[in-house]
Amino acid sequence: MINKHFEDYLAQKATDFLIPAENLAVLIDTHNMDHAKLLLSHMTYSRVPVVTKEGLFVGTIGLTEITKYQLENDIRSTELNQDIRKLVKTDLFCLEEDYQLEQVMRELIEVSFLPVVDKSGRFKGIITRKVVLKAINSLLHGFGDRYLIGEKNDRN
Repeated sequence: MINKHFEDYLAQKATDFLIPAENLAVLIDTHNMDHAKLLLSHMTYSRVPVVTKEGLFVGTIGLTEITKYQLENDIRSTELNQDIRKLVKTDLFCLEEDYQLEQVMRELIEVSFLPVVDKSGRFKGIITRKVVLKAINSLLHGFGDRYLIGEKNDRN
């Protein structure tokens, strides 16, 4: 359980945690591998969200999956016209919009971002490890400005 004072402090930053879907590069599950490879090779992200045309979250894809599939199936770059649906990683943990901070912290240990969906599965955006680490950095440097910090007396 997160200390209440830390949680309160981070809750002030939590409104900035979600990067909205409209501000992200995403792929549609019917895009072809060539399009996905081009997008991913021009971005700093190793993975991007994949959604349906209706905006429902499907999973994520990275350049690694496309390259591995290409090598395993001896497919030339000019033949990457198949859709990405079969390469999408779908077994991901997703947060719902009413996520808890403790849940975010626990899940971001293993992944660089967490997808956020509404109750119907519509993709709302992502929470990145980078955004949360910035908030923790702020906590580490600014907590003492708001709270009195001291050691507990061993007799108490």
